[in-house]
Amino acid sequence: MSFPSWLSQLYRGLSRPIRRTTQPIWGSLYRSLVQSSQRRNPEFSSFAVRTNTCGELRSSHLGQEVTLCGWIQYRRQNTFLVLRDFHGLVQVVIPQDESAASVRKILCEAPVESVVQVSGTVISRPAGQENPKMPTGEIEIKVKTAELLNACKKLPFEIKDFMKKTEALRLQYRYLDLRSFQMQYNLRLRSQMVMKMREYLCNLHGFVDIETPTLFKRTPGGAKEFLVPSREPGKFYSLPQSPQQFKQLLMVGGLDRYFQVARCYRDEGSRPDRQPEFTQIDIEMSFVDQTGIQSLIEGLLQYSWPNDKDPVVVPFPTVTFTEALATYGTDKPDTRFGMKIIDISDVFRNTEIGFLQDALSKPHGTVKAICIPEGAVTRHSSSCL
Repeated sequence: MSFPSWLSQLYRGLSRPIRRTTQPIWGSLYRSLVQSSQRRNPEFSSFAVRTNTCGELRSSHLGQEVTLCGWIQYRRQNTFLVLRDFHGLVQVVIPQDESAASVRKILCEAPVESVVQVSGTVISRPAGQENPKMPTGEIEIKVKTAELLNACKKLPFEIKDFMKKTEALRLQYRYLDLRSFQMQYNLRLRSQMVMKMREYLCNLHGFVDIETPTLFKRTPGGAKEFLVPSREPGKFYSLPQSPQQFKQLLMVGGLDRYFQVARCYRDEGSRPDRQPEFTQIDIEMSFVDQTGIQSLIEGLLQYSWPNDKDPVVVPFPTVTFTEALATYGTDKPDTRFGMKIIDISDVFRNTEIGFLQDALSKPHGTVKAICIPEGAVTRHSSSCL
């Protein structure tokens, strides 16, 4: 069912008189939304002048006429070049005959990282020249026409992942750094995870994605907030540190399952573990207990977790507040490092060391230590602090 069709169905359903029904329209609409969200192979070249992306061509495309757009990765001896887009690389053969002099001129004189559009035929690489390290290593493009879309000027650094660049240089030329494989991967991975989170919450568990205002009044308590001046003298807006009040209003209003990909702002520049703005998956539910919230979050992460990463194992290990303080000394321990606090009071119960005796003589007095394997050179394999 297309978007206009189910939208018109929704309008007709809302226009009906209120009456009892055993099959509410919301059920059929919900099923339609779920069916329309079923996974399909994405069409990366839809609505574009290109016919394919650089990384999708294989030997099964031999003989096809294609149009590609991308950046010139590098060029060798003016005989071929490698064209790059977000999907991968493909080798392009530069024509050498006189009839294609204009095409050869464009492809040979365009600086590296220039954007070009080429059209030609997918052919097999000569025997022995295949590149098994490239997904497109069995084929190449025999160019017929070429167009220079944008010439590149001299760059401050090469767009190659093995080139070491300082963080300051990367931030200064962020638009160039975004061309790197790692940055492309990170941004697309985030997009895929957010989409799967929306599928899990909306399609599988009936949550409603609601956008709340960004400009609001100051809320007492919590983190410091940024202020935005208004046109009226002496009055300001406040950027919310979280949608706390809004989602409570939604719960009172009867929307018992809400979420949004919320942008949050906190003016805490003095704290090294905070940043001024960040994004969070903000969730609020009514008629739920602690176990329900934990199960929801576990399922959300398991469903949206990337397939190329180690799978998420549920249920997550849990520890109470009291156990966390007693074992790690903090309510947000990093359990990857172990470093548990161990009670060694019995070892020093009869000690003659004064400050240890004073500690053990007090009510609930204890002596605790952290065991650090290979932390110091001793007769044993570990030391305690």
